[in-house]
Amino acid sequence: MFRWFIARRYLFSRIITFAALVVVAASVSLLIVIVSVLEGFRSELQSRIRGTSSDLKVESSNFIGLRDPDRVSEAVERVPGVHATAPYVETVVFYRSERGIFGPSDVEHRLLRVLDLERELKVGDLERYVRAVDIFPQLSRDPRVLFSRDWVARLWRLQKDSRLRSNEPELPDTPPLPVLVGQEAFSRRGLFPGSTIYLNAYSPRTQAPTGERPFLVTGYFKTGIYELDSMTILMERSAARDFLGLVLDDGTEVASGVRIDVQPAFKEDSALPALQASIRAALDSVKVPFVRVMTWREEKAMLLGAVRVEKGIMSVILGVIILFGGLMMFIILTLLVVEKTRDLGVLQSLGATPGSIASIFFRIGVALCTAGSILGVAHGVGFASIVNLIQRWVKVLTGYEVFPPSVYYIDKIPVQFQTLDLLSIIVPTVVVSLLASAIPAVRASRKDPVVALRYE
Repeated sequence: MFRWFIARRYLFSRIITFAALVVVAASVSLLIVIVSVLEGFRSELQSRIRGTSSDLKVESSNFIGLRDPDRVSEAVERVPGVHATAPYVETVVFYRSERGIFGPSDVEHRLLRVLDLERELKVGDLERYVRAVDIFPQLSRDPRVLFSRDWVARLWRLQKDSRLRSNEPELPDTPPLPVLVGQEAFSRRGLFPGSTIYLNAYSPRTQAPTGERPFLVTGYFKTGIYELDSMTILMERSAARDFLGLVLDDGTEVASGVRIDVQPAFKEDSALPALQASIRAALDSVKVPFVRVMTWREEKAMLLGAVRVEKGIMSVILGVIILFGGLMMFIILTLLVVEKTRDLGVLQSLGATPGSIASIFFRIGVALCTAGSILGVAHGVGFASIVNLIQRWVKVLTGYEVFPPSVYYIDKIPVQFQTLDLLSIIVPTVVVSLLASAIPAVRASRKDPVVALRYE
């Protein structure tokens, strides 16, 4: 009992002793805030990556080389666990705009994504991305409307009337075919609804340029991934058949691949490999050559790998912070042992064993470590939970926006707590702090009472 009594007296004898408590609490709190925000960003990015892809994908090994994609879709849809499929084409096109807020543009490259609209709405998140657009609130948020003839004709009439009022050359009566562009295309290039853009690509049939053709911007989409929202153009499959020459001389249509949406029971990453193998077997049975079946993680492996590397680097930095907390605990307890040298000699002369002396200082370390960890967890979780409220108050009081959505492309700071992450912070902190406490405790137990009291 006397050990706890002495430990408590030593603990409250100097204010500096609580510096170790503050260091441990601050380290735990800082780590929890950083890790929870990083996990929030990782989860948000992963969600957006998966939303722009599909659960599984059948992709041709050659340039737009998947023959008869509808037959492939039928074979895949017969596999148990598959919900829906949608053929697609992805290719690089040369792009220039005729006019915009910033005037004509130079020739640039863009990613053209061709989709079968009705089937794509069952497989992907196109409808959600169109609804996410936050410019031109008067625009329809329905992709079917944006690709419809009525909407195209309406925009074209407005363009023709505008040309007449400004005495510019009259436009032809037949409007170009519609396309959707990412929201960033408006911010960067000033492509407003009704703008005409010109595209040129290579035909998979002849491998020759298709020739430059006009298309009408009829709407926008917003995926939340900057590269896609600034560089991608969406075109309907019926329009791309003629533009890209997707129908071969023998009447067979070609595509880049088929996107696959699986049933909810197969959405987990652990269930996808088995379904992936079943789809491969189904394609082999109908003799579909030169294709590969990929999960969404395999398709986006490089980007997801970069996220993992970032988290690994941050783990090393967090380890340094934990070691710093342990070092502060060691320094403060070592100073306490030096300061209490006379007291240790008195205790030993009164019969205290080396183990008792060691336990006194070890208990001080345990108390500081436990209290610091509890305070750190409480502060870290609490701060991370209200971090968006705090940044809003900072903006109200100072006018400074800590987290501008236009820069980070997210409307709020994402925060997500993972039990494993919290344990990976708390457990190493406790272990390092206890080890740092054990060293001064052992040193105190080895004090010679004769030497300690020699000059007293």
